[in-house]
Amino acid sequence: METFIDGLPKAELHLHIEGTLEPELLFQLAKKHGKNLRYESVAELREAYRFENLQSFLDLYYEGAAVLLEEQDFYDLAHAYFKRAHQENVIHAEIFFDPQTHTRRGVPFKDVIMGLTRAKNDAENEFGISVYYI
Repeated sequence: METFIDGLPKAELHLHIEGTLEPELLFQLAKKHGKNLRYESVAELREAYRFENLQSFLDLYYEGAAVLLEEQDFYDLAHAYFKRAHQENVIHAEIFFDPQTHTRRGVPFKDVIMGLTRAKNDAENEFGISVYYI
């Protein structure tokens, strides 16, 4: 049954792209931008992904968002998600993004939307995934 389900085409609906930031990329971006994290290792951060409640999720969500500062960061975030989605046979994704989380930190809206758009275009070409941003 698991093999059958794995093989089915899937649609990802109502996904918040910032919430897909994996610990490895979060550490990479933190290092790139000279940001300190409260976690000593990828493994420790991954353990924190076992959320106890909504607030623990939101704390980590905003801590992760703080390392997204440049167009390429948004591209890397979205492209990493699309690559994982393709491996799970996702053929369509409707994705939310939270520009005010970034613009209130001084990140230009253009950088957010251009990075996400480039990743969307590449995902459609590389993986055959249709993508809509909400």
